[in-house]
Amino acid sequence: MPKIDLNLLRVFETLYETRSVTRSADRLGLTQSAVSHALGRLREGIGDPLFMRQPGGLQPTARAMEIAPGIRKGLEQLLEALTFSPFDPATAVRRFRINTGVYFSTLLVPDLIARLREIAPKVTLAFQAPGADLLSSLDHGTTDLALGAFGKVPPRLMREPLFREELVWIVRAGSPLLDQREAMANLPSDRRLRVALGRPFPGHGGYSWDNGLERLMVASVPGDAGDSSDNSDTGSVHDALTAIATVARTDLVAMVPRNLALRSPVAASIAIVPGEARASTINMDMLWHKRLANDNGLRWLRSMIRECLGLSDSG
Repeated sequence: MPKIDLNLLRVFETLYETRSVTRSADRLGLTQSAVSHALGRLREGIGDPLFMRQPGGLQPTARAMEIAPGIRKGLEQLLEALTFSPFDPATAVRRFRINTGVYFSTLLVPDLIARLREIAPKVTLAFQAPGADLLSSLDHGTTDLALGAFGKVPPRLMREPLFREELVWIVRAGSPLLDQREAMANLPSDRRLRVALGRPFPGHGGYSWDNGLERLMVASVPGDAGDSSDNSDTGSVHDALTAIATVARTDLVAMVPRNLALRSPVAASIAIVPGEARASTINMDMLWHKRLANDNGLRWLRSMIRECLGLSDSG
């Protein structure tokens, strides 16, 4: 198999189209001598004259006519491979792997799946539960996108802010505590239902529940995942949805994300205690690896997520 400089193939294609060294040089932005030199190298590499001078210009040999279609197709495929192709959701066949917990599973996932069923029938979503291996899975490409509240993020990851979530006290609908917001902090511990904090994992990643938000602490140094030693409340549950359902049936109170309380199946049975002047908030973000910075498919998915959350498209 001859070793041919790929640049020479572009010269061959142009000569085949123009049948002229002069016109080929003009089209390629080269001198005529450079085109003639390239043709000489092609002839030597392929072992054929390729073009013969005739009164009407250069005429391809039988060998040139034989290889011309393959060279053109190969150059087109190479150009296509080096060009970022647009992502067409109507025809795309792709599986996205998204890491998220109860919070976004409630607020986003049903709407996102329904939307994609309408406009991207061959695109599928695989949702992964939060865990200590998030950073590793982003590094190794087994997770495409993570949603949640994150700590210190390593430089190799990209973060896009979505919105700030407010943490609010909730009580059973009709509770007299609705008019006593200052009483929340003074209630005895057996009246406050705590959403449990998980123990941080060692190494580069950690996982904890923080007031019901599956909080994936993507840390660049060990120890950034925080401390879970707060045991001031005697009662605790695994997640905020359970806390909301429990408050709806008891005299307990709990602090949970506002949006989750409003979207809960028992939202009509609970009430949000009027907020304090300086309410606690948490930043909710999307996270992905820089390796996918120019991935048009992932860019489209992030746009769909913003649309389903009712956010403006930041691109």
